[in-house]
Amino acid sequence: EDVVLGVYHVRKVTKEDVEVKFIRSGGAGGQNVNKVNTKADIRLQLDQAEWIPNEVKKQIKKREKNRVNKDGELVVASTKHRTQKKNLEDALSKMQRFIDGAVTSLLPIESNPVKEKRIQPSE
Repeated sequence: EDVVLGVYHVRKVTKEDVEVKFIRSGGAGGQNVNKVNTKADIRLQLDQAEWIPNEVKKQIKKREKNRVNKDGELVVASTKHRTQKKNLEDALSKMQRFIDGAVTSLLPIESNPVKEKRIQPSE
């Protein structure tokens, strides 16, 4: 299940990696929203995540600077669904996209053969 992208080998983020909180979520849902804590708020302590290479951490901090708090936690929330489980899954997959995005952005440009062809001077 691990994604090997270029030089960085970063495994998938799991709910064991993050601190999970469920909080009351605003928005639609009638009276339900006031009593059910369905908003998933997950936090990944970047500095303590040994499984993420430092370069990737730096990149995450740069790219997602609005999502990284002063304690160095990458914070992702989801209120898309009306159940905790689905919001947790959604938040984890969002976080995964941020991590993958950071990894991808560190790839050497040459790894894209389509771009390479364009760069070569046409005879």
